[in-house]
Amino acid sequence: MEYHIIGGDGKVYGPKPESEVRDWIREGRLNAESRICRAGGEDWLTLDRLPEFAMDLGPKGATAELMADTGNSRPALDPLPPPQSPPLPGSQSTGPGQSQPIMQVTPGPSYPSQQVMAPQRQTNNGMAITGMILGIISLVLVCCCYGIPFNILGLVFSIIGLSQIKKNPNQQGKGMALAGLICSIISIVAGMAMLALGLASTTF
Repeated sequence: MEYHIIGGDGKVYGPKPESEVRDWIREGRLNAESRICRAGGEDWLTLDRLPEFAMDLGPKGATAELMADTGNSRPALDPLPPPQSPPLPGSQSTGPGQSQPIMQVTPGPSYPSQQVMAPQRQTNNGMAITGMILGIISLVLVCCCYGIPFNILGLVFSIIGLSQIKKNPNQQGKGMALAGLICSIISIVAGMAMLALGLASTTF
């Protein structure tokens, strides 16, 4: 037989075998007024109410056993709640027989707020586009008017476009400015060559 016991500190122990209960009586840890409950039972009684421990308790236990035999036993004590296990470490009691785990929140590392900058939109340089268009036109018209004034304007606009792109990296169009510059130079060289040939043929 095993028993649940309420110790002098008010805590519930058990289930404990009968031999260990006898040892506790001999050690003075239990007396006749100690509360005890048989394992599987619901009624809590004082230790002197159980006849199996009457001899261990001494004269008080014998007297209690004699009173039980003659029908003059004391009224039963109010039943106590069923034995509860002691609360687990890290839990906080919220009521009889209930425990609620303690939630510990570890704050994460804090980082300084950073302002997110939206990337700037890259655009093509207008001077580079204009220079490329004028350079192409000057090549087309080099045969009729030696590309003038389109080759000169294309050269000027292309040079301005390259200068602006170098100062502002967010602008694109370097390739177009170079194309306009090359076309304008070719148109000027071709126009001068044609002009020189025309003059030579007229002279001779």
